[in-house]
Amino acid sequence: MMNKFAIALCSMAWGAVMLTSCNPKERLAEEVQGCWTGNPETLQDTGAMTASLVRVFQFTKGTTPTEGTVTMTAVITVENTMQSNDSIITPLQISASGTATITGVYQAKDDDELIVRLDNTSLSVSVDPDGVQLNYDVLTGDSAPMADRLKPGAAVLATQQINRAAQHLFSNFTEIEDIHINGDVMHCEVKDVDLVMTRSPQATD
Repeated sequence: MMNKFAIALCSMAWGAVMLTSCNPKERLAEEVQGCWTGNPETLQDTGAMTASLVRVFQFTKGTTPTEGTVTMTAVITVENTMQSNDSIITPLQISASGTATITGVYQAKDDDELIVRLDNTSLSVSVDPDGVQLNYDVLTGDSAPMADRLKPGAAVLATQQINRAAQHLFSNFTEIEDIHINGDVMHCEVKDVDLVMTRSPQATD
C-alpha cells in the first residue's frame, strides 16, 4: 500500500513538473528575459522634419513565473530643415537626439502575447543641448554667428519634438503581440508595427 501511495505521489509530482515546463505563459515569460534592441525605425517624415528611433526593451522576472517588470527606452533622433530666408542664407539642417525611458509591468497572456501596463508618471526624456548639431553652409562672414544665435532655439524645438514623439510612442501601449523568439532574435508586433529585436549578451563579471 505504501509503495502504491509513493508511486502515486511521484506520478503527481512528475505531472506537476511536466505541466509547469509545458505552461505556455511561463515559457514565454522565461524566453523574453533580458535586454532587446530593435532596428532603426522612422516615426515621422514630413520633408521638413524627420524623426527616427531605436527601441530597447528590458524584461526582468517578477515574483510569479508569468509576470515581471519592463523598462522601455527609445533613442529618438529628430532632423529639421529650415529653408533660406532673410536671416538664413542657405537651408539650415538641425539634428538632435534624446533618450526617453518609461517603466511598467508585464504579464504573459498566452503563448505569444504579453499584456503591458506602463506607468506614464515614470516617463523621463533627456536631451543634451550641447548635442544639437547645426549643419550650415557658411557663405558669408555673418553666417556662423547667425547659426550660433539660432542654436538655443533649435535645442528648444528639438526637445519639444522628442518629448512629443516619446509621448506618442508610449501612449496606448498595452500589449506586445505575435511574439516569436528564435535564440536571441525576437519578432513581435507593437501597435500594428512589426519589430525585429536582438537580445544583448548577458554581462559577465
